[in-house]
Amino acid sequence: MHRAHVLASRADFDQLRTALAKTHELVEVRGSDPGAEWTRVTPDSPFEWDHARPLASSKRFFFPASETILAWRGDDAVTVEHAAPPFALVGLHACDLAAIAYQDRFFSADPWYQARRRQAVLVGLDCAAACAGGFCRDVGAGPFASAPFDLNLTSLPDGRVVVEAGSATGAVVLAAAGMIPGHLADDVHHAYGAARASAEATFPPRPFVARAIARIDAGAVSDAEWQALGPACFACTGCTNLCPTCSCFTTVDEAHEGGGRRVRVWDSCLLEGFQREASGHHPAPRPGDRVRRFWTHKLAAAFADGAGGRLGCVGCGRCDVTCPGSIGALPVLRALGDR
Repeated sequence: MHRAHVLASRADFDQLRTALAKTHELVEVRGSDPGAEWTRVTPDSPFEWDHARPLASSKRFFFPASETILAWRGDDAVTVEHAAPPFALVGLHACDLAAIAYQDRFFSADPWYQARRRQAVLVGLDCAAACAGGFCRDVGAGPFASAPFDLNLTSLPDGRVVVEAGSATGAVVLAAAGMIPGHLADDVHHAYGAARASAEATFPPRPFVARAIARIDAGAVSDAEWQALGPACFACTGCTNLCPTCSCFTTVDEAHEGGGRRVRVWDSCLLEGFQREASGHHPAPRPGDRVRRFWTHKLAAAFADGAGGRLGCVGCGRCDVTCPGSIGALPVLRALGDR
């Protein structure tokens, strides 16, 4: 663990939020399940320690669903830059922190993503128990944060809160609130370890997850198995829109009188036209082929090591909530891992 500060109670976190709000806009989760969403708030609004999982992930703050990247008039074209005010995402769960780290690596050379990312302070909140349908523990993404963060909160059973500084920015925020990080006392270390063990114990055993990932990684899933899953995909793109690590996009040129603009919009590799070539050739012509491509990119080590530095699935369960068929993460992993 990095150096940390221990708050005597949850109420003391308001002091830190007030200090942070002087330099950054606070964005926190508000609303109950299934309507919980990221909302801009003031420090006067109480922090919701036990907030529900927001159905939409935080990726839209760095990689919006639609953005203009180029504009032209006549023969003159200019790159469009987007100014982002400083903001703080407060209460990010471990799975979403892991997803942001994944996207940071994927978009490392993308100026539009990085312009927004530089303005953000990430404040994590460790989960005291598994959320419904969440399996972050099985894919190494939770329930306690390990991915990069600026600050991370761990609420202990006795009411104290451990605030860990994970970056120089986080340490500055703590100092601005009059809090000095240091080494944790033995009793706090013990309480922290007990809280983590308690949280992990709430996850039901899912041995099929590891078995399915191993089969996908080894290329041991037969074509017939993938094709059997294909008809369950309606190409609605709900899963790819909600997935915090999905990064597929396309560009659309919109012409106007005397000029125009180029817009980057989210796309989905599960759509039939996504990979079809201009010649008419399609490397993934059947729905089962596209389901195979999607989950292989999420779970095979070759893609994990190259693209995002970890598995592309963080176990948040959002795809399972939105999928009208049965190609969300857990149904697919069970179908492939039960064999």
